[in-house]
Amino acid sequence: MSGTTDHFGAIAILNLQSRFMKRNRHAAGFSAIEMLVAVALLAAVIGVVVKGMTDMQKRNFSETSKMDSVQDARDFIDQMVRDIHMTGYPPPRATAAGGGTPYCTDAQGTGVPNLAMRDNPAIACGIVQFSPTKVVYEGDLDGSGTVSTVVLQLVVGNGGTCPCTLQRGVVTKAQWLAGNAPQYFTTVNGVLNSGNGAAPPVSTFGVNLFGPGNYLAWSRADVFDAYVADGTTFPAAACSLGEVSTPAITNPDCSQIRSLQITANVAPAYADPTTKQFSVYSITSKARINF
Repeated sequence: MSGTTDHFGAIAILNLQSRFMKRNRHAAGFSAIEMLVAVALLAAVIGVVVKGMTDMQKRNFSETSKMDSVQDARDFIDQMVRDIHMTGYPPPRATAAGGGTPYCTDAQGTGVPNLAMRDNPAIACGIVQFSPTKVVYEGDLDGSGTVSTVVLQLVVGNGGTCPCTLQRGVVTKAQWLAGNAPQYFTTVNGVLNSGNGAAPPVSTFGVNLFGPGNYLAWSRADVFDAYVADGTTFPAAACSLGEVSTPAITNPDCSQIRSLQITANVAPAYADPTTKQFSVYSITSKARINF
């Protein structure tokens, strides 16, 4: 009996060991279905995290673009205001070469340039060209005694429409007389308005921004507006003292302009990531010529 008992006992032990080993094999890993479920859950979590990071990055780009656009436009306009305060100085009457002549034209309002004054690099003739999208003026901008020529202009964008670029370039008047064009280091991108000075206002270039939204109303304002001494609007759509040493001009001459206004309706480079529309910011400033 003892041998039979030992035999059955050995069999029982072997059965227990077999069950234990099977249980360990099942507990040692995941089934294929369990693995697929785990991978799917992990992919879903990663997808949510990546989407959140992408949305945050888009929002950051949008907000940074807004701040940059507004700051660039404000810096540009502040620079123009500083320029205008020094435009027209030194005038002909303040120089020995001017001999007391008050204008760079034969008489104010005639539009006939006095070439002896117009082509003198030491004399500032004030605003020498004006239109709703371009202004050229002369002045001693830094008090150094050197007269500079400043060109502000709106440059049409790709496809012949806005968003356009507003540029500011400066050369000395001597360089301007020698035919050297200014280099444009100061710019504002994303300008939507390109009014042509008409009433009611009409856009010169129109506007084309991708995505939803209608921006036509922002495109009609003039970039530059001019006013005479009594504060009324300059009566002509444009004026010019002509190119250097060229008597051909557009009447009336620009000497009647006493103040300039600049308006920039600016859209950032990136649209709002939620609405897909561009936020437009309008900045306007007016400056009076002191001389």
